Amino acid sequence: MPIIEKLAKEFSGRASFVKVNTTKDDSSLEAFDSSSYPTYLVFRDGVEVDRLTLNFAPWFIEERLRNMVENSIP
Repeated sequence: MPIIEKLAKEFSGRASFVKVNTTKDDSSLEAFDSSSYPTYLVFRDGVEVDRLTLNFAPWFIEERLRNMVENSIP
């Protein structure tokens, strides 16, 4: 199971995960000041609280995203 889908299932009801295809919508790159792929953003109450850019090993991305989300949930 892909990382984002796995975490979405794990945090169901506590956090939402959204994937944006920037090849179809370049405006999201500008809106979130992102120029690297992939970029993972964590928001709390509509404010960005953490960001992970560049492509790392899948286990690192999963662990880091899990920690980012857990630290952002009240």
